[in-house]
Order: sequence, then structure tokens, then C-alpha cells
Amino acid sequence: MIFLRDIWVIENVNDYKLHFAQYNDNEQPLDVFVRDQSAWQGWNEYFPNRNDFNRHFIFSLIHFYPDENRQDRKEFWLFGGIFQVLSRPPNTSNYEIELTYQGEAFIGRLKLHYNHGKGLPIRPKLETYYNRFEVSEILREPYSGAT
Repeated sequence: MIFLRDIWVIENVNDYKLHFAQYNDNEQPLDVFVRDQSAWQGWNEYFPNRNDFNRHFIFSLIHFYPDENRQDRKEFWLFGGIFQVLSRPPNTSNYEIELTYQGEAFIGRLKLHYNHGKGLPIRPKLETYYNRFEVSEILREPYSGAT
């Protein structure tokens, strides 16, 4: 097994929150990512009436649902970028964020395995999961919807 920490050393993991972007009863985040990068950023800007992204950076992962029907029942996540949290404005429904250059070559290409499970937090601390992510594959090109 190759773990994320083996190919990408992230200094100060305590500066990051994870975003396990999952189906929201309306859209799959993977479909949004493929269709419109601005809309994908919007998924990471969303402020759910609690300050979940209360650190400097968001390490964003997209549920890779095309692989969810596998016999081994593994869950896969596509790396969606690292966003810097610029501000947490009061009385709004969005954070102000911007995509960073960190891990830029992996965006849409790095696929990780981790069985996160339903009902678990979707915006946890990165240090809780960083050492658990197994690298599944690195795609030749960013995922475009073709399987």
C-alpha cells in the first residue's frame, strides 16, 4: 500500500480541515466538479450556519461515486484542491476562499481510498485522517466524466 503521506508531505496538517464532498440530495459533487469549476468552488464556500472551516485551509475531496458499486465496497475520493479560507463573514451563507497552488498537479487526478461511511462528519480535521488515506491511483489526466 502507498499512503498519501508517502507521496505528499503536508506540513502543519493542523492548519487544514477536510471536506468530504458527498451527494447533497440534489447533485453529485463529482458531476459539479466536471461541469463547472466555479460551481465546484461554491461547494467549498458553503457556510452551514456553523464555522466548520475554522482553519486556514480546506483539503477538498470529492466522493468518486462511479466506483461505489465495486464488489469490495471500498469508497474512493478524488482530490478537488486546497482552498485558502480568506474570511468567515458573519450573517452570510458563504466563506470567502480561493484555490491555492498546493497540490495543483493532483487536482482531479489523485484518487484516494478511505471508507468514510455515512453519518460521519464531512468537515473534520485533516490530522485525524491524513495518515489513513491510501493512494488508489493517479489518473493521467484530470477526471472529465469519462470512466
